[in-house]
This record gives sequence, C-alpha cells and structure tokens, in this order.
Amino acid sequence: MSKFNQSSILKSSIFVFSAMASAIALANQPSVPKAADDEDSITLESVIVTGSRRAVKNALDAPAPVDIISPQALLATGEVDLSKALAKISPAVSLPTSPAGGFGAAVAPGIALRGLTSDQTLVLINGKRRHTSAYFTRQSYAGGRGAAGVDLSLIPISAVERVEILRDGAAAQFGSDAIAGVVNIILRSNDAGGNVNYQGGGFTQGDGVQHKISAWTGFALSNDGSLTLALDVGKRESANNTLADTRVFYNNSSHPNHQYDENNTPYRHWKFGSPELKNQINLSFNADLPIKETLALYSFGTYGHRESKGENFYEPPSSTAAVNKSPYFKEIYPDGRIPESLVKVDDFSVTLGAKNGTQKTGKFDVFTTYGNNKVNTEQGNGFNPSYGLGSPTQYHLGNNIFSQLNTGVDYSRDLNLSWLYSPLTVSTGALYRWEQYKQQAGDRVAYTRGPYYDNLNAPEIYAGITDQDVRSIDRNVYGAYVDLETDLIKDLNAGVALRTERYSDFGSTTNGKLTLKYNLDPKISIRGSASTGYRAPSLAQLGYSTYSVQTVQGTDGVWRDVQQRTLVAGSEAAQLVGGNKLKPEKSTNYSLGFVWEPVAKTALTVDVYQINIKDRILLSDNISGSLINNAFAGTAYANINNVAFFNNLLDTRTRGVEITAKHDLDLDRYGNLRLNLGFASNDNEITKTRNALTSKGEVIPSSAIAGRNTQSLIESAAPKIKLTIGTTWDKNAWTLNTNLRRYDKWSIQNNTNPGLDQTFDPQWVVDLDIGYSADQFVKGLKLNLGAVNLFNSHPDRTLSQDPYGVVKYSFNAPEGSFGTYLYGRISYDF
Repeated sequence: MSKFNQSSILKSSIFVFSAMASAIALANQPSVPKAADDEDSITLESVIVTGSRRAVKNALDAPAPVDIISPQALLATGEVDLSKALAKISPAVSLPTSPAGGFGAAVAPGIALRGLTSDQTLVLINGKRRHTSAYFTRQSYAGGRGAAGVDLSLIPISAVERVEILRDGAAAQFGSDAIAGVVNIILRSNDAGGNVNYQGGGFTQGDGVQHKISAWTGFALSNDGSLTLALDVGKRESANNTLADTRVFYNNSSHPNHQYDENNTPYRHWKFGSPELKNQINLSFNADLPIKETLALYSFGTYGHRESKGENFYEPPSSTAAVNKSPYFKEIYPDGRIPESLVKVDDFSVTLGAKNGTQKTGKFDVFTTYGNNKVNTEQGNGFNPSYGLGSPTQYHLGNNIFSQLNTGVDYSRDLNLSWLYSPLTVSTGALYRWEQYKQQAGDRVAYTRGPYYDNLNAPEIYAGITDQDVRSIDRNVYGAYVDLETDLIKDLNAGVALRTERYSDFGSTTNGKLTLKYNLDPKISIRGSASTGYRAPSLAQLGYSTYSVQTVQGTDGVWRDVQQRTLVAGSEAAQLVGGNKLKPEKSTNYSLGFVWEPVAKTALTVDVYQINIKDRILLSDNISGSLINNAFAGTAYANINNVAFFNNLLDTRTRGVEITAKHDLDLDRYGNLRLNLGFASNDNEITKTRNALTSKGEVIPSSAIAGRNTQSLIESAAPKIKLTIGTTWDKNAWTLNTNLRRYDKWSIQNNTNPGLDQTFDPQWVVDLDIGYSADQFVKGLKLNLGAVNLFNSHPDRTLSQDPYGVVKYSFNAPEGSFGTYLYGRISYDF
C-alpha cells in the first residue's frame, strides 16, 4: 500500500473483533432476538435505507423503485450463490449462468441491472461501498465482458437479513458506479438464536454435484449490543453438456498413423462447461456495541476463499498449433492435453465505525472500510516447448490484486421549518477513497525462452502476467455531498442530491439528482427522478495487461492458437492500433412511474426509464489479421498477432419499463398464498460510434475494434423481456414455493461468418421448493426438497458449436444449459 499500512488496518480490525468477542462474556442480561425472521416484518415493516435518507416504512413509500428480498425468498430459489439467487427473483437483474472453461473459472459473473454491465451497478454492504473483483471476464456474454464487478458469491447467504435493490440512477447519492442502480445487502443483526443447514444436490444428467453447509448465530453484547456470525462452506463438481469433438484424432507417439474412434480415445468427449469449485469458505460478522444512549460502535466484515478449475479446449497431438508441433509435447502428452485454469480467490473486507446523536439533534456516522480481492492463477497441464522435457506441467501465471479504502463522515438532521409540511431531512458528508490495482508476474517458465528454443519445433510460449506487465497503480478520490428531502405540501415529497468528487487521475465531476413523489390519493402515487452519473474506468480496466495463447477462428474458418495480448489503453502498442487513453463514462438517467395499492395487501408499480451513456467503456474484439500485422510490423510487438484493449468508441441509450405486482390471500382453513409478479423490458441501442486514431495518424473504423459481436453483446445478446412469477403457499407445517421465469428471444452476431448469426427463441423455466416443518418431532427442524428448472428446459442450441463442434449452448444463454438441478436441504433453528 502506498499511503496506508495494511498490517495496521488488519491489527486494528483484529483488536476490535477481539474486544467485541470479549464483551460476550461480560453480557449478563437475558437475550431476546432483535430481528425477527418473519417475512412480513421484512417486506412491510422495515426501514428502507436505499434511495432515501429518511426513515421510510416500506418500499412503496420510497421516492424511487426499491425491491426488498428476504432470506426466505433467497433460500426458496434453491441457489447457494447470492448473485444467482437474486437473478432468479428480480426481473431487473441479469446474470448469465453458462460461462464456461478457463475464463469461467477466473471470475464469477457479477449481477447487472437494467440491461447494463455489472460494473455499472454499485454494491453496498450495510450501506457502505463494497470493493470489486481484481479480475474481469474476457468471455463474450452480455453484461459481463470487460466488467470488473463485485463477486457476490463471496458473501454467505446465511448472513443476509435482506437485500434492497434500488432500480434508479444514484451516482449523486452514493457515488460513481451507480449508473444502473444500487444493490444494498443488509447483514443480520441478532443477539440470540441461529440456524444451521446443509444442502446437497446435482443435475439430473449426473454432474455438478454440490454440497453446502451454512450457519449463523447471534450473541448478546453489553448495553443491548449484538454480534452475529455467519458461515458458508461448500464445494461443487464441474458440470458439462457438450457434443463430441468433430476432429479426427491421431496419436503420433504410441499409435502412429492410427485414427482414433470413439472407443479408443479418452478425449472424444472432452468437457467444456461450468468449472469445478472446491475449498469454498465464506465468513462474516456484524456487530454493534452501544456505549451510551446516543453513541454506538459498530463493525462488520467478510472473508471469502474459493478454488476453481476450468477446463479449456482440448489439444490433440495432431494439432498444428505451435506448442503441439514440439516433439517434447508428444512425449509429455501422448494423447494430447486439456489445459486447465487453476484459480484461487482470497477476499476480505472490514468496516469500523461509530454513530452518535439522534435525528432531531443531528446524527453523525464516522466510518472506515478496507477491502482486498486477490486472484491467483496457475496453469494446469501446462507446457513451454522451449524448456523441452524439463518444462513443468503446472506453474504460476500471476496475481491480480485490488485494494480499496473508504473513509468518511455522514451527518443528517431533521429541521422543522414552518413553511414545509414535514421536517426537512438534511444529509451531508465528506469522503475519501483510495484504490490500488497490482499485477504480479507468474513463474518465469510461463513467459521466458528456455534452452531448447529453436523457433520451429520448440518455440517460446508466453502465458499470464510477464515481467513486462508488472505494475501497481492507484488513485485517490475526494468527495462531498448534500442531500435534502421533505414534503413540500401534504402529498408532495421532493428530494435533491448533489455530489462532487475529485479523482487524482480524471479530475473533478459534479452530479445531481431530483426526485418527486406525489400522492394523488391514499391509494395512488406518482414518482419520478432525473439524475446525472459518472463512472471512471476501473483500475483493472486501466492497468490490466497479459499474454495468453488464445484459440481463435480465422477468416478461413480454421481454429488456430495465436499469441494474444491484452494491451493497456494508451500504451505505445495500443496507440499503434487506435487504443488511446480511456475517458470516464458520463450518463443521464430519467425515470417516471406510479404506485397503486387498490386494497390491503395488494400493490402494483410501473416505472419507465431512459439511461444515456456517453463514452461507454468497452473491451474490444480480439483483433487479428492485416490490421495487427501492418501496425506492428518492424516494431518490438511484431510477434503479437491478436490483441484486445479497452476503448470509449460507443455511446448507448437504454430504455425500459418495469412492473411489479404483489397480492396476499388469506385462504382461511386452506392456508395463505402470496403472489408476486415482476416484468422488465429494456432496449439497448448504440446511438453513436467514433473512429479511432492511431499514433501514426491513421484512422481505424470503430467497427474494426468494436465489431459485430461486441455490438450484439450490447444491443441484442440479452433477452429484452424477463418475466418472473412467484407463489408462496403455507399451511401449518407445509410450505410450497414456485418460481417461474420467461426469457424473451435474444440474438448474437458472429464476427467472422454472418451465416452463423442466430436468434434464440423465448424460454420458460420453472422452479419448485417444498418445505416441511418437523417441529412436532424436533423443534426447529425443517426439511426442503426442490428442483431448479423442474421441466428440464434448455435454450436453443447454438449454430456455430464453436470450437470444433463441441459447444451445445451459447455462453449468453440466461439459463438451462445443464438442465434440471435437484436438491435437498435440512435446517435447524435454535
């Protein structure tokens, strides 16, 4: 760390955690749970903190659309991953479930709102900014390619009290990244009780077997304080649903000139699916310790560890790729190889804070949050032919590390002004954020020339982070905000927010937001907002560079291994091909909607919106051919024949409508029934393109950098309409939950062969969860059986089946690539 001592922060965190644990022993008052688990108390009675600085009784009273998701709803999805559970419930959330291979192992997909990317959604924990992943995905799927989002799979679902999703631009309220909205995860705050559960399951095709143990418990601290601990531990086998390799295989070592058939090759049916996960552990704590009536200390934090193995494309010994032509390769891998991406993620975050005062006299909140995410990548089944038989088969490819420190002070107070109908809530604050991104090189064997180099039979192979890629970059962000909210007259609520921030690398920006909500009568309200937003490029987007061997399809349709390099935007090499320095995204966001509560326990909301983004930050296509060869000829980069880099060549506009409906029915002796409907429709359009200018003054058309596939990832690769229908029925000891999702048609465009453009038909997916409370046998015991994708719905098969005719389903498929998932869960409340 350049300005802060990381060990000091860790020592302080350990001291605070230890002090709070010690206070448990001092607590001498009988404990009563502070937070009930009853779903009604969460959805109808809780104070909503996202989108309004005032105390708001429920989501329908909020000035902007907010979804509140309970832990019961998360569990009923059958998912043990928080991001996947949210995608099943909220129609505004998009998350591809089919990322595969090595890139699928490298980073978990982040959730995205309103059809945008995951790094345009701000994630908060207990209202405090969460750090992002140190890595981004290179895989081509909507809402994901090039985005370094927050890895929600590292937060235990057992720790969650509720999730609040603000579906509105909120950069002026919460800072940059909140272009599409905000996801605020509220952690449990209990001083007694707890739960432990085990869930196991797998796909009916026989793979993807998963085991997960989750638990949480609460302790009472002095002065009516509390400490809640939560834990998730689990593993998951790989899942696969692919076709047979269409190539003809030869073994040039033990079976010269012998053609393999399905019976004598071990690799005719090689895997390219969901990666294996193991040694996954997520921990969290959430504590508050009142000191006196108006002063309290608080702290919360998380730790996550995950190891994953993703299998890449099979390379037969007959391959003409440079690495396979080496005679040493055939001695080590006589039947060919499947390169493996072995990824370890270590992540932690801790927040320390103090609150003082009351809303009437003025309330202060002083806090510091530190978070760190480290992605360690190794090569399995590796080989550098220039080292001959001395080449190791497993070696380190490097580390990506992201660190973030947020510290600030918030102040809020209600002012009684005679000319306003209600008190004016004044909120203001100052903040400081420090971010750092590091790349650390891998083992030298991964990227250096060995003693057997001869350029033909033993070429050098570059992989991972080389010594030329090592770097450490950081930024400082200073900011201040003011937020005013009041009822101007009896039925008219108004809010104004203004935030200014100064970036050490991108200068200053000021953004504002106006919200209005008018109650036409006690049953109908109209709400609307207008705001501006700003998102500086993430440090990963600014500093990431690496070598790799990519298997790409040439214009002749042949797949080849090529030296691929991700270039730093604005670097000498990037500028030769039009990769100039990045600029921040700037956005405007407009929303208009209404809330209707015709009768008790019934509500309908409709919201329409438009989001304009200028200078959108995108990762380019993998660019090869004459453009690269001519640009790099005679330079130190002549050995590179495939590149990608971040750019700002496109402006976009997103328009959409979102509808939610809820109705609770008392069926008397037949139990209770809750109905939930969600509908989201959005349309993304590229409104402007800009050509790139190289350092030599040459003009490169935007279509050569952001080609047909990149454009389709923005405009058409995600379903334009998503419908969710959920029902919950309970009677005595039984519960029955169903979730139905409909994804509208979507389409992708192929860069090399327009004949492989494809539009995919709509898809219906149904989930079922049946629960039984066994209190009559063991108090607190509950059993659940469920099915995700009950009717085994699959998306349309992809026409391209790339590579080598193996892949059945597109990486963009929203759901269903692996079919039906069955699970069972046993839980115990205490």
